[in-house]
Amino acid sequence: MNNSITNFLEIQGYKILESRENFNKELIIKIEKKKLKNTCPECHKSKTSIHAYGKWRLKKHSNYQEKIIYFEVARNRIKCLRCGKVFSEELPCIPKCSRKTNNFEIQSLNYLSKNSFNEVGRVNKVSYGTLKEQLYRYVNPYELLGDKIKKLNSLENIYLGLDGQSFRKSEMMLTITEVKIKEPITILPTERQSDLLRFIERLSPEIRQKVAGIAVDMTNKHLKLLREYFPNALIVIDHYHVIQNAIQHLQKIRTIIQSARKISIPIKKELEKNYEDLTEAEKKKLLKYFIMFPGLKEAYKTKEEVRSLYRIATWEKAAQKIKCIKSKLLASKNMELIEMGKTLTNWETEILNYFKCRITNAYTEGLHTKCKLIKRKSFGFRNVQTYVRKLLLGLIPLITILSLHTF
Repeated sequence: MNNSITNFLEIQGYKILESRENFNKELIIKIEKKKLKNTCPECHKSKTSIHAYGKWRLKKHSNYQEKIIYFEVARNRIKCLRCGKVFSEELPCIPKCSRKTNNFEIQSLNYLSKNSFNEVGRVNKVSYGTLKEQLYRYVNPYELLGDKIKKLNSLENIYLGLDGQSFRKSEMMLTITEVKIKEPITILPTERQSDLLRFIERLSPEIRQKVAGIAVDMTNKHLKLLREYFPNALIVIDHYHVIQNAIQHLQKIRTIIQSARKISIPIKKELEKNYEDLTEAEKKKLLKYFIMFPGLKEAYKTKEEVRSLYRIATWEKAAQKIKCIKSKLLASKNMELIEMGKTLTNWETEILNYFKCRITNAYTEGLHTKCKLIKRKSFGFRNVQTYVRKLLLGLIPLITILSLHTF
């Protein structure tokens, strides 16, 4: 029976002396080392004797159905019979001066990757400060980045995705991923160029030469820096942002008409939907308002033309299509459509790069959905560094994080 418990709790280096329950009906298992031999840290000899018996102390080892399993163990003081050095006994999987085993810390990290600090603290009976110290000790963005750089170095071609996410109000962070192999690389605490430059400088010149494409959104915050440090990379505007830009102009035209005519045009959702996804009732509803407001119809047709652009197979045909869309927009009498035409003109090269290097930021956007869930579960964060580490813990497999630490 004891052997079964030993295997279940993964304490093969110990033997069980007895087990009991405390007043909370939590299990306490009294254990001691199987092998009493200890190696002297000074002369590395194993001829030792017990200098002083240690006190029996409780160590948290595991959590089962929201109840803690404790080990009761004594750490003796040992004397080397050769050099006279007195030292503390080494206990497998139980660090010195710790109230918990390595197994308990790993369980806490695994639980913290899916839940809030409050939830993990309540179940494991530990404070926020203890969990935060543990998070900072195990999840180091720079160490994890070093491991990711090794992976990038093994690739023949690298395709990066850069996209901002909100930390708090207007404070933005920058997520960097490898979009082809769908791997998070790192999360920068701000979108400032200094932080991005610090990341780029961690990459060797060989890795920078391998970067064949970079997916970005429709901002020019980092374009100059990216072109300078990644000379072989095609900068690609994520097509989601191009279509969203067209939808924003479309909705702006709707709100302008509403305020000018002082009437309601309740077709916001219908305008955002793809035409092929509309029901017959929704098509009739749109047609009613298109007859009343031809400018709205023109803007909706333009949005659908922008969508159809991404169904084209070759760069040459896409270039002809975007040229046609631009000429119509710039010749329009509607200021919003003219602005859309200017936007397409400014980003034409980056939009057409998609047809040479077909990458998107879909994977990065998917990560941001998970990031929002982590933030929502924790009811927000005050410290951006803690938030970055919490995200990395949730996004990167725990086995990868633990492989960078020795126990």
